[in-house]
Amino acid sequence: MIRPAPELSWPPVSGELAIYDARDGQYHVLNPSAAAIWTAIAARTPLARVAADLAARYAVAEVEMRADIDRFVAEAIQLGLLIDA
Repeated sequence: MIRPAPELSWPPVSGELAIYDARDGQYHVLNPSAAAIWTAIAARTPLARVAADLAARYAVAEVEMRADIDRFVAEAIQLGLLIDA
């Protein structure tokens, strides 16, 4: 299961999602669609369900949304923000 690294926090910020990484003191600011993906992953929603929900919300094909989610997850794993447990 994909989940946020335990050293991260994401306090509420008006209009955006900023992830704080206590390991290096950096903030990562997510755009609204990335924030929706992050929030769903943090809630332990399966990626297939995230893709279906967001595809419906943004009126795009589910296969396209899944490709976007997969890219986001791969980049976040590379940055150490998400882990594949």
